[in-house]
Amino acid sequence: MAIERVCSACFDDYDLRAWIRNANGLRGCDACGRKDSPTCDFSELCEHIELCLKKYWGFAVEQLPYDSAEGGYQGTTWNVAEILFGEVGLSLPRDNEDSLLSALLGELIDETWCDFNWLILDHDVALRKSWERFCETVKHKRRFFFHADGTDDHDSFTPAALLSAIGSISQRLGLVRYLPKGRSLWRARPDIARNGRAYASDFGPPPVHLALQSNRMNPPGIPMLYLASTPRTALKETRTKEARVGQWKVLRPLRVLDLRNLPKIPGYFSEVDREDRLALRFLHQFSQDVMTPVARDQRVHVDYLPSQVVTEFFRDYQLEKGRLDGIAYGSTAHPTGWNVALFANPMELGLEKPEWGKPTKPWLQFMRSVRARI
Repeated sequence: MAIERVCSACFDDYDLRAWIRNANGLRGCDACGRKDSPTCDFSELCEHIELCLKKYWGFAVEQLPYDSAEGGYQGTTWNVAEILFGEVGLSLPRDNEDSLLSALLGELIDETWCDFNWLILDHDVALRKSWERFCETVKHKRRFFFHADGTDDHDSFTPAALLSAIGSISQRLGLVRYLPKGRSLWRARPDIARNGRAYASDFGPPPVHLALQSNRMNPPGIPMLYLASTPRTALKETRTKEARVGQWKVLRPLRVLDLRNLPKIPGYFSEVDREDRLALRFLHQFSQDVMTPVARDQRVHVDYLPSQVVTEFFRDYQLEKGRLDGIAYGSTAHPTGWNVALFANPMELGLEKPEWGKPTKPWLQFMRSVRARI
């Protein structure tokens, strides 16, 4: 029997199900025979599927060179079934007898598919390969004067162009956010004796002459203030069960690059712009790489270099609404918590008097310190 109407429950893809529900056709599915879900016109659904696939793949006949002596199309190709059920991973949970599968393959255009543009890399692939080269460069080739290293084209970004692209993508996808005024942030100091006195300065960034440790966001000699979302997170970040913990209160909204909870990568059938989807795919890998824990051994000075250079770049990066105050990121030591690395100096923390003629409004106010225990 021909399929004229199909219901949302016949597909496992979230966006296809939503598209069918939005059509809100009469109950009664020709594919599964049930009446428990909204339906849509089957041919219209297939047209929608084709339009979505064309956002990510092209037709070989329009793009690839063909040489019969060399086996046909000179490039990677797929048929529509390989695209739908291999690359996309579509599933048909109610199609026990493959009737819907047969109908789909019969209705969809019978063409050989290829890459979206076989002459250039997809945007996320180009960004990822450029990021890998960037990490290799700053770790093992050039540490300081590397911005013009490499070439800029569709398939490659120089380090400077890559960092600018990450900044632009982050703004476009709404990853520049604010930590609200009144928010409490915490720093643990395991090295303060149980009965020892503690001052606000003990919970600020280390003095320059004592900033000798290489950290995720800053190299030795350039202090930065790392704060946690809760006392428990602060303790876990210091790998201790008990310590004195200082509380800071945010005095004004703090503008941060927020890598804590990236939006999920949209599906192939979503209405999200192609470039935004590819950019978000790259950002997920970028964020994971930047946040990956590094062992405290001799390699820490090398393995933290990429995230340190990224932080240095964003410290001065001009956003549409001004510079960043810091970078927020998830805690690998305490997955339900998060951290923020702030670019505040001692004057901006109220720990030093402003220089004459340069009034500075503090970003944070130190509230108290308490003994905390997990």
